[in-house]
Amino acid sequence: MSVKGKIAILTVNILICIASILLTYFFMSSWGVIIRAAFYAVSGVGIVVSLITFFWNKLAILKSAFVLLIVAIIVLVAFVVISEVGHLNDYENDEDKINGLVKIISDTGAWGMAVYVLIQILQVVILPLPAVVCYVPGSIIWGAPMATFLASIGVVIGSTIAYFIGRIWGKKAVIWIAGKEATEKYSAYFGKRGKGIFVIMQILPFFPDDILCMVAGLTSMNFVFFIVVMCFVRPAIISVYCFLGSGDIIPFSGWGIYVWVAIFVVCIVLAILSFKYQDKFESWLISKFTRKKKGESQTAIQSQEIELPPTYAANNDISEQKADETAEQEPPPQINLKE
Repeated sequence: MSVKGKIAILTVNILICIASILLTYFFMSSWGVIIRAAFYAVSGVGIVVSLITFFWNKLAILKSAFVLLIVAIIVLVAFVVISEVGHLNDYENDEDKINGLVKIISDTGAWGMAVYVLIQILQVVILPLPAVVCYVPGSIIWGAPMATFLASIGVVIGSTIAYFIGRIWGKKAVIWIAGKEATEKYSAYFGKRGKGIFVIMQILPFFPDDILCMVAGLTSMNFVFFIVVMCFVRPAIISVYCFLGSGDIIPFSGWGIYVWVAIFVVCIVLAILSFKYQDKFESWLISKFTRKKKGESQTAIQSQEIELPPTYAANNDISEQKADETAEQEPPPQINLKE
C-alpha cells in the first residue's frame, strides 16, 4: 500500500475516535462514569494504536484497528439509539439501564440468538473482534451456559468456513484477507510441527484464530483433526469468557468494579507486550516444538554433502592441475643405495 493509502487509513481512524469521544460526551451523559470511561478508553487506545502502527509500518494491525473502530462506533451509536427509543435514560443508575437493555434484546427471542450466532461467525471470518466483546454480552443476556452454546456454534461454523477458504481458494485468497507476511509465517510454522503448534496457538490468546484456521486449510492438516480441535478446544476457551463475564463469579458492582478495572488494565498491558514481543514469543514457542531429537543433528550432518564455494573449487582445480604439470616436468629423485 502506498504512503497516501496509509495516511488515509490513519486519518479515518483518528476521525472515528474523535467522533466517538464527541458522541460519548453529548449523548451518554446520563450513563455512569464507568460506561463513559470505557468508551473514552476505546477511543484513546484507538488513536494510540493507529499512530504506533502507522509509524512502525504495521499495516495489518492498522487495518484491524480500522475495523475495530468501525465496530466500536456502531456499538456506541446503537447504545445511543436504544437509550432514546427504549427510554433507558429515564432510569436512575447504570444497573437499571443495563437490565432494561438486556430485556429489550432478550425479548427478541430466537431472532436475537440468531444474530448473536451470526456475529460469532463474522468475527472469525471477517471481523477481528476481541473475545470479550463477542462472548460477554451473550452471557449477560442469556446466561453463561446458553451463551457458551450459541457462541461455540458460531465459532465452529466460522472456523470451518475459514478453513475451507484456504483449502478451496488457496494461498492468494488467504493473502488477500490476512496479508502475505502472516500467511507465509504461519504456513512455515505449521509445516514444521503443524498439529501440536496449531493446538497450542488455539489455546493461547496471543494468536489470530481466524488467520490460523485459514492457513490450516493451506497445509496438509486434514479436516477431521481440525474440526475435532475446534469442537473441543474452542468451546472450553469460550466457556471461561462467558462464565467470568456473566457477573456471577466477579460481580459488576461493589468490589467487582475494582477487579474488573484491574483485569482491564492487565489486558491492556498484555496486549501491548504481546504486540511488542510477539515475534520473540513465537520464535521461542516454535523452537520448543521443532527441537530435534537426540542424534538427528549428527545424522543430518553426516548425510549432507559438503559444497565448496565456486571460487574455491576453481582455484583448487587449478592448483591440482599445476601440481600434476610440475610432477611431469621434474625428474624423479635419485636414490642412493649404500653398498
